[in-house]
Amino acid sequence: MVMAEFGRLYEQQYAVALFNKVRFDMEGGGGPQSQLLQRKIPLENKSIFSGSLYQCLEENKKWRNRFLFVPDTYNINYYDSKAAYDKHLPPKGTINCAGYKVLTSMEQYLDLISSSLPGLKAKVGSAPFLKFPYQFPLILWHPYARHCYFCVETEKEQQKWHAVLQDCVRHTNDGKNYQLIIISYCLIKNS
Repeated sequence: MVMAEFGRLYEQQYAVALFNKVRFDMEGGGGPQSQLLQRKIPLENKSIFSGSLYQCLEENKKWRNRFLFVPDTYNINYYDSKAAYDKHLPPKGTINCAGYKVLTSMEQYLDLISSSLPGLKAKVGSAPFLKFPYQFPLILWHPYARHCYFCVETEKEQQKWHAVLQDCVRHTNDGKNYQLIIISYCLIKNS
């Protein structure tokens, strides 16, 4: 029984540990990391968090107030409003946070863009491609997927949402989603 439980946990976490080792070998830096993820007991059929914030729409670069609901899967469902959620309408979209990084400033975002796109040096002082309605952005950055732009009105809200989004990223990186990322990462670094 004990070995069966260990085997299940090992299978879930092996890909994450392998990815961390490959990344450490390729990039260097940092110290050795723990090989096992710390997991809480799943919160089955419960809401992790919900609330409203502003989201930038990709198609027209306009900001809309959205209601976000984070169920026990740690995927983010977003709705037009809390009323739409209360009426059990389908979400406008869902974000699987596996592989994302949560950023809280345009400087962090531009640094990641500069480091991931050789030859391109983005500066904060240059003409912005995106204007935030408030000075407290939240950006979900992914090296191979669409970036998501959010914004809140206060620093306290930013800290709260940052913690929630970090939890979503950490809990969705359970190994199953990283298998393709490991392959893509190795192919890009070796090309």
